[in-house]
Amino acid sequence: MTDAPHALVLVGHGSRDPEGVAQYVRFARAVAARLAVPVYPCFLELADPPIAVALEQAVSQGATHVAVVPLFLGPAGHQKNDVPALLAWARATWPDVTFVYGTPLGPHGLLVEALADRVRCAERDTPTHVSADETAVLVVGRGSRDPDSNSDLFKVARLLWEGRDYRWVEVAFYSLTGPRVADGLARCVQLGARRVIVAPFLLFTGGIHKGTVAQAREAVARYPGVELLCADPLGDHEGVLAVVAQRYREALEGTAAMTCDLCKYRHRLTGFEHEHGQPQTSDHHHGLRGVDGVHVHHHHHHGGHHDHA
Repeated sequence: MTDAPHALVLVGHGSRDPEGVAQYVRFARAVAARLAVPVYPCFLELADPPIAVALEQAVSQGATHVAVVPLFLGPAGHQKNDVPALLAWARATWPDVTFVYGTPLGPHGLLVEALADRVRCAERDTPTHVSADETAVLVVGRGSRDPDSNSDLFKVARLLWEGRDYRWVEVAFYSLTGPRVADGLARCVQLGARRVIVAPFLLFTGGIHKGTVAQAREAVARYPGVELLCADPLGDHEGVLAVVAQRYREALEGTAAMTCDLCKYRHRLTGFEHEHGQPQTSDHHHGLRGVDGVHVHHHHHHGGHHDHA
């Protein structure tokens, strides 16, 4: 770590939901207080400010060493393609500034503990006579077209099950891949669950969180006598803050590492053969809205290495 002025550009996905955006802004303030460094919150899409504006702000205010930490729970296209395209633009624009890149947040033991806490809170707030032996937890993720990211959710679910007294911990996705929420809930009921706790593996509320709850409520109506509880997103749980701080330190110290062992661009995975070895591009001007005169079409060549650190 150098003595140069540091800054953290914290990249959220973005949402059209004002409540979700407000939660993210409060989270960014908590991160700034914890790390005692300037934090520039921004969004990949759907909300302002965009990433490029945050990068400009950090540099204009004297930062010479900028860590870019994405608040993404899994390694998918935004992590592998869109943000690296912005970093390529930033490095070309400010060659005297060092830009380092953090890894996705999960799966991580502290996030599993945060998820378990959210489940416990849902149980505490809704007393029931249903035993743990008849309770299933349905962990729900956003869903991705990247198998690497989707497989991480199954790992999180297994870690949540280990050492706890839930009879079943199952997995479902909001969209883009299966099993979907209704399928996951049906599986829980078929296995014998009389109570299902939906645990969104999401950071903040928004369209995906609220849509997940709506899908679960619609699905459970088919099963009279089955109780449904819905836990809150991870939010500003201490475990999430600690993981962000860890990812920031790893980026600064040059120890950030993201495995490519399951990357569909590096390995010929069944069902994704057509994407093996392809040069990847950011197909949107993610984060470049508001930057005058900028046009970006950066290639992210996966024949070499990912820009993970």
